[in-house]
Amino acid sequence: MDDHALRSWFEQRTAEHAFGGSALVWRDGGPVFRYWGGLAQRGHRVPVSDDTRFAVASVTKLPTAIAALRLVEQGRVRLDQPAVELLPADQWPRSLTPLHTLHHLLSQTSGIPNYHDDEDPTWASFLSCWDRVPSYHVRRPADMLPLFAELPAVFLPGERYQYSDANFILVGLILEAATGRAFSDVIADEVFAPTGMADTAFEALDADPPRLATGYLANDGPYEAWRSNIFGVTAMGMPDGGMITTPVDLARLVDALVGERLLSSALTAAAISPQGPPSAAIEQYGYGCMLAVADGAVQVVGHGGSDPGVSALVSHYPAAATTTVVLCNQDRGAGAATLEIARAFGLRDPRG
Repeated sequence: MDDHALRSWFEQRTAEHAFGGSALVWRDGGPVFRYWGGLAQRGHRVPVSDDTRFAVASVTKLPTAIAALRLVEQGRVRLDQPAVELLPADQWPRSLTPLHTLHHLLSQTSGIPNYHDDEDPTWASFLSCWDRVPSYHVRRPADMLPLFAELPAVFLPGERYQYSDANFILVGLILEAATGRAFSDVIADEVFAPTGMADTAFEALDADPPRLATGYLANDGPYEAWRSNIFGVTAMGMPDGGMITTPVDLARLVDALVGERLLSSALTAAAISPQGPPSAAIEQYGYGCMLAVADGAVQVVGHGGSDPGVSALVSHYPAAATTTVVLCNQDRGAGAATLEIARAFGLRDPRG
């Protein structure tokens, strides 16, 4: 691997504002490549550093799922248990039926509709959510329910895989119902603490979390005119997205997951294997894990995240026992950087 060439690629992308954030390649329990660049906060000209923390959008689904699976192993919930048995009636969206189980929610096969339009190539649909439920009021998973409570189902549970953030809002509510505690505390105790993720938490944005990079919405105008995401994301991280973390903490999380230190061998295998109906698609889903599948085998395990001002991608390559983490405080850059790292390190990635 040509370290100089890869570092030069990042430096060029950073200079062009096509990348801003932190990248990590992790193997054998430690880093083998690190890069950080750009500004963590534009107004005060604070640069990204090695300990900058980032909001990571839907990468959050990975620890949310692990926490739920740990409750399964503790016998507090079952994968085949109807969600209507796990949630109080006032938290049942219209699309939820007795056929829906925790398995369907964790595997994104429920048919429960998303609360925004995933096909919208702009942020218009997502940002319109906060016209209906002001983002500064969203501090608990239940605060998100009005966004999809009355929407009809998209398909029957188990029929196919279709990504929906609403599934993980419901998983967070199940964590709360099963434990009587805030979902964030459950995940902290079940996942962050045993994994040693000391720089990871769910924190209110108006509490001014330490070392958190401000997110910026990239557009075709000059970098100095990009808007921050202060009005574009929820005040508090949710079970479907928004935790604050670092590349190193996420690499430790992957190590703990694939090393079977968080879940049993059987449940680990289920989490990182396709859980939807048989498919030839490259993108498939386990339990809280995005998978890249080719030649009948899982080539990449991890999760991506995309929010206004956020681009994040965690990728573990089982064949090479290598994990890459790319976190950006702008809403572009993680995908291209991940593929460039894969090329530089000779990692097979069927996504590009």
